Amino acid sequence: MVGAPQSTTAPQLDDLVVLSWNAHLAEGELPRLVRELKSGALTGTPVHHFVITVQELYRRGDAVPSFDTRDRTAHAITARDPDSPDVDDFAASMGLSIYYVPSMRNGAGLLEDRGNAIVSTEPLLDLIALELPLARQRRVTLAAAIDVQTKDGVRRLQIVDAHLEPVSSPQTLWVLKDPRPAQVRAILNLLDEPRFTDPGNAGVILGGDFNTVRGGASEAGGSESARRPTTAEMQRPWSCRTSRESTATTTRFGKSTDRNGDRTPGP
Repeated sequence: MVGAPQSTTAPQLDDLVVLSWNAHLAEGELPRLVRELKSGALTGTPVHHFVITVQELYRRGDAVPSFDTRDRTAHAITARDPDSPDVDDFAASMGLSIYYVPSMRNGAGLLEDRGNAIVSTEPLLDLIALELPLARQRRVTLAAAIDVQTKDGVRRLQIVDAHLEPVSSPQTLWVLKDPRPAQVRAILNLLDEPRFTDPGNAGVILGGDFNTVRGGASEAGGSESARRPTTAEMQRPWSCRTSRESTATTTRFGKSTDRNGDRTPGP
């Protein structure tokens, strides 16, 4: 699904903001996030050109197949408001480009699925969906490109959106044997493809929810997703050196602002 783009002229690279956001279905308040970007409430100055890599966005309705009882399904994440907007509503109302691919059903009893999306003021080009190695749940990484103005002319900026398997505690890490290294390797193999290594690109940005383990600062591995690890590094557990809480990071090429993006406070 790709909504209508708002912008038709390639923006200057320095004017582009890229942000990663876990929507947690509707509790992440994606429309509010977009409003705060546009108004400048989030970054200090109004943002006219942006890309958001979104995780746990959802879709509901007859386009979602009925559940087959012979299959398994992920548990349902239930929106606080059952009438809260889904990805189709966002596509119809926000006037942005939206590329959404479901990763899994949102429970057996609902005609809903959930997955990743890339949302932008710019036209989204060269769309890719990559199914990651299966652990407990199906995970699909997305990629798209946008055109940006650089000092060398118009170039393609490659955007990748990932959501790794959740492993919330050392106990579940031991039980599941940590599926994330294989998923990271699949993403890094994708980034080795000529499309992403092309020196004519303006760059490659990988954003997502990497589901670190509680107490992640003490885990071995470090933040390895931005480069290809050595063979020795590939054989040890991988994690980001962050807390387990999902965060949204806005990047204006040199400046960044962290904001909790997992759940908004209750009323």
